Amino acid sequence: MKGKTMILSSLVLLLAVQTSCQENEFGTIDLTMPEEVYVPVEAEYTYNHPCAMFNQADFDRVKKSLDDGTAPQVVKDEFATLKNSRYTLKSYQPTVLEYIVRGDGTGITADGKEHYQEAMNDAAAAYQMALLWKLTGDDAYAEASVRVMNAWVAGCKGIKSNDANQMLAAGAQGYTFANAGEIMRDYYQNKNPQDFAKFKEWMLTVFAAKNKDFMTRHQGTCDEHYWSNWDLVNMCSYFAIGILTEDDEMVNFVVNYFYNGVGNGCIKKLIRGTFTDPMGSGESIAQNQESGRDQGHAMMSVAVTANLCQMAYTFSLCNPSVSQLDFFAADDNAVMKMGEYTALFNLRDGADQDNKIGSWLTTPDKMPFNEFRYCVDCACKDKNHSAIHTAVANDEGRGELRPGWEIFYNHYAKVKKLGSGYKYAKQAADKMRPECGADGSSRYGTNSGAFDQLGWGTLMLYRLLQH
Repeated sequence: MKGKTMILSSLVLLLAVQTSCQENEFGTIDLTMPEEVYVPVEAEYTYNHPCAMFNQADFDRVKKSLDDGTAPQVVKDEFATLKNSRYTLKSYQPTVLEYIVRGDGTGITADGKEHYQEAMNDAAAAYQMALLWKLTGDDAYAEASVRVMNAWVAGCKGIKSNDANQMLAAGAQGYTFANAGEIMRDYYQNKNPQDFAKFKEWMLTVFAAKNKDFMTRHQGTCDEHYWSNWDLVNMCSYFAIGILTEDDEMVNFVVNYFYNGVGNGCIKKLIRGTFTDPMGSGESIAQNQESGRDQGHAMMSVAVTANLCQMAYTFSLCNPSVSQLDFFAADDNAVMKMGEYTALFNLRDGADQDNKIGSWLTTPDKMPFNEFRYCVDCACKDKNHSAIHTAVANDEGRGELRPGWEIFYNHYAKVKKLGSGYKYAKQAADKMRPECGADGSSRYGTNSGAFDQLGWGTLMLYRLLQH
């Protein structure tokens, strides 16, 4: 049942029935402190489409600023980059696979290798052309975006692999395709409602089923076997598809998983320690579950979290009574603090956009770190995946900033209007602006790391800096 939102509060303190009672030396009764009990969200939602990554007000505002010339230069620059992307050619032709294969393709593909890059590229194309349709009004972009999606619906039967890597494709390409479809919704269903219905069904059967299975079973491993980014891309996909298909249960599943899930995408497990900034700002910074692994994955985790939070917040604007949708605010702005920790360790003091020049803002020995024991003595049969991290990872991937900092900075500084807490996210956003996204250029490369997040945050969010 769709309509006005009704909700059971999800974060309440209940007096636990199991409170212990015992007599003290004076013969009175002591009651233990009440336990925190999570009450799942069981909301019914309103869907004012588009309402995933961005809503219609976002597109109207950005389009107006571009049309009347009032958009900041960096926004104009990013818009130009988007129009010149290899993925926004109006003549773009998709390369469809019967099965998306990420990981071991032995016995699945003719060469035994993985083939998911085709889906990765085409999903990005569908999304980027959807953005351009909204911002230009040029139906040629709409036609191209829908053409890509229809081709995949007609030709792709599923996602396969001989290993778990298929779940990364189910997540990353799932939420990219879903956001493209959500933006294109009106054009798509007005042009051919049957095609749009088939697209939604394809998203449910090919992607959402994998997303749910992963978050529920984690491939038959222990709950914390997979690093946070695995959970996060699948949470993004399942959430976006839930909005696309107006499925309250799917949306509620992700909301509840974010606060109380079993895997490392849950906020309680994603954050592994909160500290005071060693640089003396007085800010709080929070260790990421992947901070001791390597910085490429730590930044992926932060970037995908930013995308998830942005989608949930946009959706909250048509469901204001569901406070739990504000993932940005969860646990006293915990994801902001996680962003600060990761940004601080990956920033140089140089002004170059690629973050290659200058000295690191901090040294590894100055970074506070809680020892992290990853799957030590877990229930899995395979014990080879365990690790003990005692310090933040100082690896070759350090400093390779990814898109997502515009989301953090603009939300906390300009939407929430907080006076502090985002010092290093601001520095990262300032350094990278225009942030852009995957466009086939050398800045982010052409491998999966460039496509794990949607990008184009400067174009869509930097307007918030204007008063």
